[in-house]
Order: sequence, then structure tokens, then C-alpha cells
Amino acid sequence: MANYIFGKVKRKQKMFRIIETETQVYDIANLVLNGIDYNPATLIEDEELYKLTNFSESDYCLDFLTNELNTVEHDQISKEDLKKLSFICTVQDSLYFFQIINSTFFISKKWFSIDELTLETEKPIITINSFADAIYDKQQDILYFKKLTSAQKIFKGMDQLYKEATEAESETFLENDFLEVSQDFVVAQISIPNRKRIALVNETLNRLSDEEKLAIYNYTNQYGQVVYENGKFKIESDDDLKFVLWGIEQRFYTTQVGGEKRVANSIISI
Repeated sequence: MANYIFGKVKRKQKMFRIIETETQVYDIANLVLNGIDYNPATLIEDEELYKLTNFSESDYCLDFLTNELNTVEHDQISKEDLKKLSFICTVQDSLYFFQIINSTFFISKKWFSIDELTLETEKPIITINSFADAIYDKQQDILYFKKLTSAQKIFKGMDQLYKEATEAESETFLENDFLEVSQDFVVAQISIPNRKRIALVNETLNRLSDEEKLAIYNYTNQYGQVVYENGKFKIESDDDLKFVLWGIEQRFYTTQVGGEKRVANSIISI
């Protein structure tokens, strides 16, 4: 069965045909795609993948994935455009392997082949990683990826899955009734990780009733990291804010054996 490599050229909307080959680029026979539903609060191990189900229904899915693949409809890429690739896509069966292309993947040094001992000087090559930046299973309609920062370079808009709170949103959050913020602590001092947590926590708080919010505040206070008086947490530093945000995300827990108080660095819903 033929396999195809397509390419996206910078500042051009359509995908170009690059290569048709009988050789498998990726070893799909031994490929195991088991993903964890994407959640910015979940950290994955090196061998694990995030996944987005029903990907074709998302706003950032490419027409290239939703349309029927017809290689004749794609123009053959020019040699000049090969130097302007932003990413390539290898299609094998119903799997689409995406790889971002940047200057590190272009090799234009002098080289010689082990099979043919001739020195080459004017034949730059593009290297292909052993594992793709993103894999789309068209049959299952699932996108797999390891890093959102890489995937969003291919699928524009995916960065909204993990957005930072704006300055205005951060300012509004600090004005909440359950916080007493020191005059010496201003929005500009909020770290990027805490801005991301604020974006998540705002969604959490919007889903909670007043009784549930009070229970969350009391739960956070039980772990005693931030002063809590008269229904308000005293925020004097970015660390104080971090502990309160962790509490709202319910990341604190006590071990059943030993009673050690801990904070979860990563969360997976089960």
C-alpha cells in the first residue's frame, strides 16, 4: 500500500504533495496509541500521550483531515517551497503523522553515502523524527500528542486549551471576596504558572455553589499554608496565591498510612 508525505508551506493555505512511497516511514505494526484525555492539570510520563477525542468536530481541525484524501487534488511541491515548510504529514492507512519542520531538520553539510562513496555538496536533506509531534487516527477521530506547545503550531487555536489569565482577569480574581491582597502584591508579580491556574480556577469557581465554595476554602485552610481569617486568605506573595489556587483545585491530600500532608503535582480524573 502506498504511503504519502504532504507538506504545509509557510504563508500558503493548502497542503502540497511531496512523496509517494511503498516504504513505511513509521512502524505502525508496533505502534501503541493509548492516550490520556488532555487536561492542563495532568502531567504525562515520557512514554505517554495526551488525546483529544472527536477531533474533527473541533475548531482547530484541518480541512485536510476531514476531507477525503485524494492525492491528485494536491499540487506537487516545488524545490523552492521545500525550503519553506512549516510541517509535514505522513499518511499511512488511516493514521496521519505530523512533524513540525524548522531549521534543525535541514541538513546541508557535505556528506557521503555508505552505499555510494561519492561526496555530495549540493543535496540538502530533511530529516524525519522517529516519533511524530502529533498523530491523528482518522478512523477513531482521535488526535494524540505529547506537547500542546508543539501541537498548536500545527493546529492553530489549540493553545486555548491551556490559556493564561489576562491581566484584567488576574486583577478581577484578586478582587474576590475570599482574598485579602496586600498592597505590596500587584498583578505584575503573578507568575505565568499562576496565571494559568487562575484561568482554570475561574472555571471551577463558576461551577460551584456558595456552600461548595465555603467547603473548598475550609479544606484549603486545613493545610495551613496561608493565613485565613474572617473568611479571607491573606495574599502577600505569589507563593501565597499558588497555595490558595492549589486548594481550589483540591490538590492537597493526606496519606492514609502515615498521615503525611502532600500536594498533587498532577491530576488524572478516574
